[in-house]
Amino acid sequence: MHLRIYIIILCSLFFITSCTSKDNYLIQNIDFNNYKNIKIDASKLIVDKLYISTLSDPYIDHIVKQNLVSLLSEWATARLKPVQVNNAGMIKVIIHNASIKALPLNQNIKVENLFISDAAINIEMNLEVTIDLLDNVGNKLSYVDIKVFKSQELGDNISLLEKDYQIQEMSRSLFKDFDNLAIKKIQEIFYKYL
Repeated sequence: MHLRIYIIILCSLFFITSCTSKDNYLIQNIDFNNYKNIKIDASKLIVDKLYISTLSDPYIDHIVKQNLVSLLSEWATARLKPVQVNNAGMIKVIIHNASIKALPLNQNIKVENLFISDAAINIEMNLEVTIDLLDNVGNKLSYVDIKVFKSQELGDNISLLEKDYQIQEMSRSLFKDFDNLAIKKIQEIFYKYL
């Protein structure tokens, strides 16, 4: 009698757990609200978006949840705080490149089919940014160049949701690397203006 109850309970548990998905990919936005800002002697901050997203293969900037250009603008606003002390100039963040590419690992697959099939892809993310500190007439007082690159292969055995999740998490990791490098360089080069 007890054995039957245990078997029924075990079968019920097995049935319930087999119906639930263990692959819960919650794609969360990247935000910089918890980042501590760096005060720089300047009167204002300008973000100059020189990079223009390409809508053709292999670029996928336009179809990701959060594109890198918008994230860079948000990062600059959160991290770089102009506080005028002696310099009436500005901090200018110039976005040269903020691209995301999806390259098929199998040359027979077209890029436009990568997100409607389970084809294996290589994702490449590239950030190239210059941060200028200018005086009130536009002369460059100091600058830093920051370049960060990430590449990751996504296999053909993952779902489209998992691909989207992996791309978002790759963007998050890219920005952690970018932030660490940028802050280190700013503190090293802009030390007179902090």
